[in-house]
Amino acid sequence: MDLDHKPTENPAKDREQRVSDMTTAVLKRQAEAWAERTGEPLAEALEAVRKTEAGRQLGELRDGAHRGEEAKQWQEDLPQMRAKVRKRTRREEHDRAQQDAAWALFMQTELRELELRKDGQLAELLGEPQPGESPDLLRRFASEDRRQAEERLVALMSGGKVSYKHLDELSQADQPARIAARRARTGWLKERRDGWLGHGTDT
Repeated sequence: MDLDHKPTENPAKDREQRVSDMTTAVLKRQAEAWAERTGEPLAEALEAVRKTEAGRQLGELRDGAHRGEEAKQWQEDLPQMRAKVRKRTRREEHDRAQQDAAWALFMQTELRELELRKDGQLAELLGEPQPGESPDLLRRFASEDRRQAEERLVALMSGGKVSYKHLDELSQADQPARIAARRARTGWLKERRDGWLGHGTDT
C-alpha cells in the first residue's frame, strides 16, 4: 500500500505527526485530486475515495492500533512489520495446506471403509455367534451396517450419543466425533472377540 506521504516543511512538526494525522492528510489529498478530476463536491469525493481498496486500508490504519504512533517512526518500522505479516501469512498458509492434506487422507480412509462395509465387512468381523448370542440379531446388525454403508451414512459419537451423517456432508468439524465412533466400533469388536477367546480358554 502506498501511503503517498510527503514530509512537511517543518521537520519537528513532521516528527510529531501521528499515523492518524498522516492517513487523514493522505485521504484528504486523494479526495481533492478526485474532486478536481471528476468535478464532484469534496465530501462526495472523500466518500468515494474511502470506498476504494487503498482508501479502505488507509481508514483501517487511521483507526487501528498504530494510530497514535509517530508517523516517522511507524514508517521506519513498516518494512519490519510487513516482513512479520508475510511470515505469519506463509505460516498460516502452510498450516492450512497441512490441514487440507490431512482431511483429504481422512476422507480417503472413510471411502475405503465405506466400500468394505458395503461388501459385508461387519458380518465377517462378527463371525460365528458366541455362546448366548442370537444368530438373527447378528445378521440384523450386519444387514443394518451394510444398508447404512450403501446409503453412505457414517456414525458420529459425541457425549456418548451416536448419530449418523451422510459422508458427503462431513466437515472437518465432524472429525473428532467420527474418530470417536470408529474407536467405539473397534473397541466393541475387540471386547467381543476377547470375550469369545476367554470363554474358549475356560472350556
